[in-house]
Amino acid sequence: MPINPPPDTIHADFSTFTAKQLREAQEEIWAWISEAESASYEDAPDDDILDEARDALSEIIAERRDLHGDEPAPRGG
Repeated sequence: MPINPPPDTIHADFSTFTAKQLREAQEEIWAWISEAESASYEDAPDDDILDEARDALSEIIAERRDLHGDEPAPRGG
């Protein structure tokens, strides 16, 4: 059984997203990538689509870093 198509957010302009929207999109895309990578060969999406989703995830991470890059790192641990 083929997996669902990737979330529409992989084609979004992430520079317009709020921090919350970026986090939600990251979680949604990451879940889809995880499902796609776990699918059987017959059910897996085309590599090009998977690469688009990975690229979108990289863009989201970069945007999140830009949004929070000037904040001090948390202390403790």
